[in-house]
Amino acid sequence: MFSYGLAAMLVLALALTACSGGGSKQGSSPSPSSGNGGSPSASEAPKKPVTLTIWTGWPELDAYYQKMGEEYKKEHPEVSFEISSFPLRDYEKKLAAALPSASAADIMPINPNIALRYIEGGMLQPVPDDLVQQTASGIHKEIVVNTTIVNGKSYGVPAFMGAGAIFYNKDYLAEAGLTEPPSPDNLLEYAQKLAKYDANGNLIRAGQSLRLSGGGSGVGEKFWNIMAQKGGSIVTEVSPGKWKANYNTEVGFETLKLYVDMVHKYHTDDPNLKHDTEAFQQGIAAFYIRESNVILDTAKKAPNLNYGTAPLKANVISLINYYVASRDADKAAAAWDFIRFITKPDNHKQLVEMSGWLVPRNDMDLTDLYAKHPQFEAFFVEDQEWQMYPSLPEFDEILTKFADRLAGKGFTDPSFVDNPDKIWDFLNEAAKETNDILKRAGRLAE
Repeated sequence: MFSYGLAAMLVLALALTACSGGGSKQGSSPSPSSGNGGSPSASEAPKKPVTLTIWTGWPELDAYYQKMGEEYKKEHPEVSFEISSFPLRDYEKKLAAALPSASAADIMPINPNIALRYIEGGMLQPVPDDLVQQTASGIHKEIVVNTTIVNGKSYGVPAFMGAGAIFYNKDYLAEAGLTEPPSPDNLLEYAQKLAKYDANGNLIRAGQSLRLSGGGSGVGEKFWNIMAQKGGSIVTEVSPGKWKANYNTEVGFETLKLYVDMVHKYHTDDPNLKHDTEAFQQGIAAFYIRESNVILDTAKKAPNLNYGTAPLKANVISLINYYVASRDADKAAAAWDFIRFITKPDNHKQLVEMSGWLVPRNDMDLTDLYAKHPQFEAFFVEDQEWQMYPSLPEFDEILTKFADRLAGKGFTDPSFVDNPDKIWDFLNEAAKETNDILKRAGRLAE
């Protein structure tokens, strides 16, 4: 969902070979005495007419940015806006082509591990000091703040995030005599009890709808989220700046075995069925794991669906930060001032209300949102472990190639059933590819 394509990464890698150096590090706070590079502060917002461009890969945010632009113009009539959204893969390609040529939009929401390459290439501007202080003021978890900082300097402002929960059909649970929601501990049990077959034994309703296919790294991210329930991850940092694959482990084995058993052994899911949100909204799946934007989408497309959400033990967070690319001082000043405006608590909250995506901050009263859409509560739980995308520019390539392997063989080969050697061979072969990518980048833990 929040991933960036391999093609974009390769194009950008060619553009940045000479300047990336592989030495960037996220998570080190900028020095309070030295500031963050002299970017314009709130008092320096320009008064001359400017037109700000905003690009995104999430069309559902268009209405939010349009509304915020209209509200901002009431106090700043000198600022106009051009808002453009694209399918996510097209957005990735535009970033990879436009940022090196200095022709990108002024404001862009970007996944911070992808932004690393652009920061290393000097294509994104440092954050003004007052926004650095806002980000570090306690309104965000430290794990979120750390994504905004590269080599001691802040470049991003937290915008929104994706996180998962279990969506489940209440009527189907009642029909099966299940009184508690599904949880990470009983996925297979509930899938078996909730799957439905016709008279010929054909599956007509999945128990759990798994992410078995799809473009980009989404397949890998969903696999990762299930692994995360038992502490698993795609890669692990063995020592500072040195990483290795972390899914050819017992947790990775159990996760792949779960998929294999659901699809091939117990047949509680089937590649030939509709999947994901469409399947859930149409009653073809009893439960699945998905992000919060589904809530508003379901309110429009399946308003009578009787469903709830249950929290996960751990969550893979797909964080998006705001970045400014403009090299024009007046436009950059206006861009940062607009970011100040949209990250005011009431305005930031409207992003959740209008798009369904989550805001990664802890200073908001969401009582009214819960009253209207109680399904959001499962996404705002305390003491949940968060796993963030690692600070590796190569991570999207790693996750995408692993996802391709999962969708191409890991989920489709019935000979994996009750054959642990085949599962281990698959995971070890995939892990070798992951480690080769890390080695090529000089980041492999030997």
